[in-house]
Amino acid sequence: MAIDNVTPRAKPATTPALGNRYGTCHGRSAYAKETSVGSWQVKVHDPTNRLSGHDGWLMVGTGWPTLAEACTATGLS
Repeated sequence: MAIDNVTPRAKPATTPALGNRYGTCHGRSAYAKETSVGSWQVKVHDPTNRLSGHDGWLMVGTGWPTLAEACTATGLS
């Protein structure tokens, strides 16, 4: 096989690093994470709430375009 017939390998597409932030929300541990570029969700650790998942985390909301908006809407600090 001649070197002229070899196609160069395509570089894998790089995805941007998504952000996250730990904090508190109304006295409970909270976690905000960027699920995709421009979409943030906030979860609060509240194992006593019957709506919490098996791990004790409760989804407070999702879909905010920035971390600042997610923090303002949920009280995350």
